[in-house]
Amino acid sequence: MWNNSLNLAVFNWMGQYTTVSAAFNEILHYMAGSDLVKGFPFMGVIWFFWFKDTDQKLNIRRIIIATLIGCIVAVAIARIVNNLGPFQPRPIANLALPQHFYVGLPPAESQDLYIWNSFPSDHAALFFGFATGIFLISRMLGVFAYFYVLLFIALPRIYLGLHYTTDILAGAMLGAVFVLLCNRERIIRLYDSKCTSLAQRYPAAFQAIIFISCTEICLMFYDVRLFFHGLSKYVH
Repeated sequence: MWNNSLNLAVFNWMGQYTTVSAAFNEILHYMAGSDLVKGFPFMGVIWFFWFKDTDQKLNIRRIIIATLIGCIVAVAIARIVNNLGPFQPRPIANLALPQHFYVGLPPAESQDLYIWNSFPSDHAALFFGFATGIFLISRMLGVFAYFYVLLFIALPRIYLGLHYTTDILAGAMLGAVFVLLCNRERIIRLYDSKCTSLAQRYPAAFQAIIFISCTEICLMFYDVRLFFHGLSKYVH
């Protein structure tokens, strides 16, 4: 799956630049792991629109809730495919590919990079899903969000050998499709009345739950995964 012409062409082209600038490599390495670059800008945009929604006819809050649900479903499916699908090593751990040297960066410390399936990218599923939700609210800002995800989230992960181009494309399609599906009127009807009732009866608690959910989503469920990882070790 990984050894197609697109993946190899992008991998070899980007490999020309890994020894050019240590500063450039360090910047991309920081961007790939920084929640300040990845999740928090989207969290800010979502809560900006959440509090801006004073006209119920705009349905902005409905779009936000549907987008969060779509992102959760997309990431869940990406993780299921990661765990149950055919194993595909990340480019940085693929011995069939030339191993690029990244000047200025230490060797990867996490063994997860070597044992996790690379296909599809859950980062792409999540953040292209977010960009799709923003696009449904504001076309202009949505286009900017797509370019932001591409330049500051997707391309650094390809450059650093964390994903193949097809991993990113598959994740992006997964995120966009499920956010669009969850924003269809037929799907919204399944939970809209319940959410509206809860929001009216318990507005503070409802918004607190949305805030916590949004935070965990933007952090790629890091704390949740860490909790279950520790729990599985304890149970074992």
